[in-house]
Amino acid sequence: MEINSKVALDIFENNFEYVTCDTILGKAIRMNCYDAFLYANVTGAGYLDNYVMPFSPKGLLKIFYNAFDYNFVTGVFDDGNLKYTPYNLSITKPFLFSGDKYIIFVEFASENELRTKLKEFINICEINNINKTDFIIQRIETSKVGNGMESFLEYIACEHFRKEGYIVENQIPLAATVGSPDFAGYSLYELNKIENISKIFSNGFHIIELSMLRLKKNILNSSEIIENGNIVGEAKTSTTKMASQLEKYLKTGLFSIGFEMHPDKEKPTYNHFGLLTIQNNKIIVEYPKSFIKYEPIYSSAEYEKWLMNYVKFYLIANFTNDELLSFYQKSNDSKISESNLIEFINNITVEKILQSIEEVI
Repeated sequence: MEINSKVALDIFENNFEYVTCDTILGKAIRMNCYDAFLYANVTGAGYLDNYVMPFSPKGLLKIFYNAFDYNFVTGVFDDGNLKYTPYNLSITKPFLFSGDKYIIFVEFASENELRTKLKEFINICEINNINKTDFIIQRIETSKVGNGMESFLEYIACEHFRKEGYIVENQIPLAATVGSPDFAGYSLYELNKIENISKIFSNGFHIIELSMLRLKKNILNSSEIIENGNIVGEAKTSTTKMASQLEKYLKTGLFSIGFEMHPDKEKPTYNHFGLLTIQNNKIIVEYPKSFIKYEPIYSSAEYEKWLMNYVKFYLIANFTNDELLSFYQKSNDSKISESNLIEFINNITVEKILQSIEEVI
């Protein structure tokens, strides 16, 4: 099955609670601005602020290159300063967190064709006095086998497993020798025990939401989060061959279950793989029928420790740079620098960070 604009709309209608509606630009999925930001971050869909390169947060909210290391990617942090945080983006681009958004699935065969379509969309919005940035453009590249919709599958996986209680992320940092998994769900037992976290999130959540507490409008009631161990997934739409890569991820010893993710794969390659697929526009998830115990390449205990530090950096992103400096100076006489900041965050507790966030928001 090929995921085109009709299929994508049908998948939303059959699996999610978002409303499909008619807009001046065609059929769309309506989302509140918060959820739409998460969608754009996972898929790379762009807000219709211009027709040449619509803005997308995808890639801007990364923190580290690899797991176990603390080498910053230019994204949330830049040279020890907070840069592309959701709060900073909300100031420079106020449309991101204002009003409902409408996701439009646009099929195109070339970049010129896409630009022409987007230019027409902007003209229609301006003529009718409608905010063009209320629309988010999901690219569907018909010139590619599979329409380039792997990131759409990643979003589906994130949403499905978030509802099952996992902390989800796509294009996760791992190791250069292993690659970057398309999807992961973290259990993070220690984080889930923290009362203030469970009060904010009623179920699982996207890891970047830890950096969006300042923008989260509805604080939810506490609920128990499941503890199933970390899971990993590999997404393909152009081929069904993904077993060797998924095997690499499982051999790290950091994930208990691996999922092949494909829109019409009928069964997993091996019984020890899970499968996320789509049948009659319904998301179908099968768990493995058997399990293989690999000799782990990495320490799962060290990985859990790194992940706990990893989430602290996302929590820190709720501050402004001035607030971060003030927070740092409360317990440090040394000048703030990238290395000092990393050491400080790694040694402070999640509870302490949350307490300080509450003081500024």
